[in-house]
Amino acid sequence: MSKILIVDDDVYLCALLKEVLTDEGHEVHCEHCGESGLAYLQSNAVDLVLLDVMLPNIDGLQVARRICQRFATPILMLTALGDEPSMLEGLQAGADHYLAKPFRVPELLARITVILRRVGLERQRQSISQCHTSLNEQISRLPLTGTESELLEYLIKNNGVVVSKAELQKEVLKKELSPFDRNLDMHVSNIRRKMVQSGLSKQHIKTVRGKGYSFVERV
Repeated sequence: MSKILIVDDDVYLCALLKEVLTDEGHEVHCEHCGESGLAYLQSNAVDLVLLDVMLPNIDGLQVARRICQRFATPILMLTALGDEPSMLEGLQAGADHYLAKPFRVPELLARITVILRRVGLERQRQSISQCHTSLNEQISRLPLTGTESELLEYLIKNNGVVVSKAELQKEVLKKELSPFDRNLDMHVSNIRRKMVQSGLSKQHIKTVRGKGYSFVERV
């Protein structure tokens, strides 16, 4: 459920938009002046602001600038001024999209969907990046021997790829693979044990029967 803040002094329009957007599955809150809209943002996280330009006291352009200074919340600006200079002024103030009144509800919903999809994708990228950073930091603190460290680094460099035992033996351990040599398997076992002891899953290193080993970030 996305949280949407509507800042518009038209009480009737706010009520109408709130009803439409609530039916679409969004959580909606309305404010009727710029100051109260900014105050609400200060203490509540929202995914999108629908912002009117013609507001009492401070206009929507000033509100948009202040939102951009303090928050990363996207703005869809609503205005009766549909001329190109007004639209450019709104975009320069920080609006992500600009919709002239009167507008059709399907067009509004389409623009909201586009913005929220972008927000969702950005959050997903940030989450993946944070997970990746956290995993790297944890791995860097593992009490590995020199050989174990080189072996894990080689697997990580080939993230998601199955690396044969013969390749690991040759590239990391610097000798040819022997059918009775369990040295490589012992190193992998030690790495997994140390990962578990440090709070990581041993499943980051997958054994692919008859082929070799593969490092995977997400388990």
